[in-house]
Amino acid sequence: MQFIDQLREEIRLHGDMETDFRSRRYHQAQNLAGKYVDMIEEEARIAARSGNYERLENRALISGFIALNEKDFDAPFVTTERRKKFMRHKQYIIELDPDNELFEVFLSAFRRLCEAENIICHPFQAQISDKDGNLFYHTLPMTLRNPKKEKIVAYGFPYQIEF
Repeated sequence: MQFIDQLREEIRLHGDMETDFRSRRYHQAQNLAGKYVDMIEEEARIAARSGNYERLENRALISGFIALNEKDFDAPFVTTERRKKFMRHKQYIIELDPDNELFEVFLSAFRRLCEAENIICHPFQAQISDKDGNLFYHTLPMTLRNPKKEKIVAYGFPYQIEF
């Protein structure tokens, strides 16, 4: 019976360690989300001071894009698959990595914090630069059909603050 009791104790300890690990991951994701919301607020302050906003009747609208730094996360949050088409052209299929638990928790925490601060945050997107240097956004998953002319500049969230 002692052996069974020891096994039960090991299982309990492992469960406690797993819970502690998940708790630390949750707090890490919360802190990252707070960091990015603070960055949005700072960019909005700078835009307001410099007059970089739109007037809408009695209100003002500040728009921007907050780029995520992949180094903040322990694993890449997107996966890229390269395909050749017609033996000459290449295309890349880019999508969110479903196995990145930290990023999933970050997304939900980020949405909650943005709602609390009245920041309208659009879906996670790639910021792409075309050959002329024009920037546009595309939601994931996406197919980059001409990687020689289009380059991914950043991944992040377009946002708007109306006040």
